[in-house]
Amino acid sequence: MNALEKAQLIKELQQLTRQLEYKALPLYEIARSKKRIRDIFDLCDEPIFRAQILAFKARTQPELVAYQFSENTAYHLSFRGYFIESQVLEKALYAYPDSGWALLHRPEHGWQLWLIPAPHSPALHSPWAELQQCYIWLLQQQQQSACLKEDPPLLTVPALSLNEAESSLKVEEKSKYHRGQPRAIIQVPESSHPNEPATQVKTLLEDLNPHPETETISHQEPGLAMELIQFPAEIQIGSMIAQVRSLGLEEANIQRLCALELAPDDGHPAYLDIALYYAAEDNWQARQVFVAEQLNLQGQFVKYLMLLGVPSQLQAHYCIQHWLAQHQRQAAAIKSLAWSALATSFLQVELFSKAYLQQAETVWTSPDYYPFIFSHLIQKQKFILFKEAAADFSTPILLLQEHQKIRVIHGEARISLAEDELAYPHLLLQRDKQLNWQNIHNIILSMPQPIQVMDLYREIQAQMIE
Repeated sequence: MNALEKAQLIKELQQLTRQLEYKALPLYEIARSKKRIRDIFDLCDEPIFRAQILAFKARTQPELVAYQFSENTAYHLSFRGYFIESQVLEKALYAYPDSGWALLHRPEHGWQLWLIPAPHSPALHSPWAELQQCYIWLLQQQQQSACLKEDPPLLTVPALSLNEAESSLKVEEKSKYHRGQPRAIIQVPESSHPNEPATQVKTLLEDLNPHPETETISHQEPGLAMELIQFPAEIQIGSMIAQVRSLGLEEANIQRLCALELAPDDGHPAYLDIALYYAAEDNWQARQVFVAEQLNLQGQFVKYLMLLGVPSQLQAHYCIQHWLAQHQRQAAAIKSLAWSALATSFLQVELFSKAYLQQAETVWTSPDYYPFIFSHLIQKQKFILFKEAAADFSTPILLLQEHQKIRVIHGEARISLAEDELAYPHLLLQRDKQLNWQNIHNIILSMPQPIQVMDLYREIQAQMIE
């Protein structure tokens, strides 16, 4: 890639960033801009572009950038995580006895780096700034108080000489036939003849294992041993008590995953699965909540999955992937937000959905993602009659919100696919002075029918901008 191409990509990134900062940008344009930014990242030579694209990645994937940034510092083992709520961040910092640091992110302000300079001391934090400036502040604090321990150097294994390598291969070739030979478990029946010689049993053992002196016992590596998890019978979630159901998992990275079910008297919400990555220290409230929109294999919305207690985005990926596979589902999107945003609202579908749509940060979305809206929140009868193009389960419905009502502009064909659906993918427009039913009607009359939903959406957006 030559210098001119790099300059053009940087210029395009700047334009896309300005578009994302435009608050009234429609959801379709936001998704398209973010996808183009990711495409540009894939084209870039990471070492060359790292300084230029860090700020852009921080806008679209802030949590991922935070963890990648910490891995490139000398204090990664003291890093306590990425947060969007200062109170949750402080709890996480104070939960560890040693000094540590964490990152607070708010899109409108930027980044703050929080630091506990000594055990049980009040936390300090940097001014709002970019990540690099925050890290410079950390280095200044470290120079003054030496509060953080540097990560130990990585162990390096010296290379074998040619003779050593050949000897090692010969030993491996000789021993591989004796490794991991299964042992037979012999159950000797009680003899009804007390004087029966024991040599028969000895001969049987020798036949099963003719060369016991050459057998090597294969020990399981400690890191692969199955951990015995003692799940509690119940756990408190907000003001509710949930029953803990073990999933009996053996894979090391998801052994702690369990399902939570509210007591019958409380009523478990039909729109929500709840899972917990259990840890005995019981500090899951301080960790980010990951919420996935679950679809069946046809692409219809089933319910949300609310995953609690995972220590990292990578761990959330493992748990959600397993959950979806076990239930034969797929994800439309995964987002994260603080538990404080859901603690009092997860039992009310409108409040839960509002928090998810307005407060959560996007972790991942499918390529053609549209957020889902619950069917009972909309008036399904179409206000303006016209012929729509054919639809499938991935087709969004186009809605107009006016006061407290949400009406369908385009979506009759999509809704008719299955009338008992819980939620639909959607695009939402707000009625104002520039957009009303008369404007929409005039736009529809000017378009050839049948009309595709995205064509109508783009035409309305174009008319609003003019």
